[in-house]
Amino acid sequence: MSLNIYSWGVMIAFSLSILFGTVFSLNIIRVIDVDNLYDLKRIIVIAFIFLSSIGLLSFKKVEFFRWSNSSQMFFLGYITLAVISTSMSKHAYWSGVELANIGLLFCSFYVLSTCIRTIHGDTFYRCLFAFVLLFSLLTFVRYVIFLGLFYFDGNAFNIHSLVSGYSNVRFFNQLQVMLMPVLLLPFFLQSMEKYKNLSVFALSFHWVVLLQTEARGALLSLIIGLFLLACFLPSSSRKILVYSTVKSILLGIVLWLIFIICIPMWVIESSSFQLRTGSSGRIDLWLYVLNSISKELWFGFGPMSFVWAEGRPLPNAHPHNSVMQLLYEYGIVVCIVITTWIIRRVYGRLAYLKETMHSSTIPITYAVLSALIYSLFSGIIVMPMAQFLLVFLVAIQVQYCEVNFGKVGLFGKLFLMISVSIMSVIIFSSYQDGELLEARFPRIWLNGLISY
Repeated sequence: MSLNIYSWGVMIAFSLSILFGTVFSLNIIRVIDVDNLYDLKRIIVIAFIFLSSIGLLSFKKVEFFRWSNSSQMFFLGYITLAVISTSMSKHAYWSGVELANIGLLFCSFYVLSTCIRTIHGDTFYRCLFAFVLLFSLLTFVRYVIFLGLFYFDGNAFNIHSLVSGYSNVRFFNQLQVMLMPVLLLPFFLQSMEKYKNLSVFALSFHWVVLLQTEARGALLSLIIGLFLLACFLPSSSRKILVYSTVKSILLGIVLWLIFIICIPMWVIESSSFQLRTGSSGRIDLWLYVLNSISKELWFGFGPMSFVWAEGRPLPNAHPHNSVMQLLYEYGIVVCIVITTWIIRRVYGRLAYLKETMHSSTIPITYAVLSALIYSLFSGIIVMPMAQFLLVFLVAIQVQYCEVNFGKVGLFGKLFLMISVSIMSVIIFSSYQDGELLEARFPRIWLNGLISY
């Protein structure tokens, strides 16, 4: 079997992993002995990474992405400081579990970027668009069915009522932020022009769901991401991006007004829409981090330590802000270094778009940018499927931005397999651990979650 065929197999397995962990999760959980959807998603992600990594061993010529020297120094510094932070943590075991999960995601990046590299660009993007369209279609079929049932029964619905397959609708919103920009591919790939109307129609349904679920952070992230991206694009690409997005937004608003506002008011005599102006406790969590960090300023309280943060205003296992999470758990040095590195990489990528002829990368850049912005309001860097999808999008990004792949020998492939095996064992060993019952809200696993 050639590496190209194996890569297609990995891409199919990735697509099935997303579908099994989301759209079909309620069906899968009845077959597998797992008692909740959140843990099912984590198990699916770990299984995919483990199996896809082992598969690479059978190929002699494998090329992995090579980071620049500055990035390698950054990772070395991060690992050193993270280990120090872990050793000083009151929950060192769980800090190690968190680092194992991060390491596993890095391994998945290498596998995915290698496989994507072997597939022809236009073919890959067409299949990617088809997958996102299928995901959207399957989701919205259920959404419309549930909406119709609420109409028929005359019952009011809330933000969690119409989207199935998720223990919290915000987990779906996190995926939307990354998948919606991908639906813009027909506007930037000449071979896909005939799917433009289909793209707008699918996007409009996503906007309906965002409005119906009152996902203010997701809406804000997509709009800010659009504005930032438009500032760096050539005028022709900027017009296409803004026109197609605004067109889908306007259509989405019209559909939302008809099916979510007007019809329920007529049939049910009530509407689920509420204009929320509060922060849902996020600002209180952020202030708590800023007030607490002085106790462990340099190295933080340790990875995953926010789960057991004493006196926090809400029982959430993360502060709903990636920067605040880095600050609390790793300390100010790691927070500044990682944030600076990401900003530099994002700016370099946006500047690259001014000169590149690969316009197909624009929607992918939009997706990653929106996800990074949304991480400032949500747990997108914590939740299993959101982490998984973000790594996949970054693996696509590196194909055209300072591409540097190098051959890896048997030792490198064995190191990958052994690392993945050890980290998988570490994470699985923490499954259903009694200490997580104190957490109440999910981080690696769901144990203790009682709110949904």
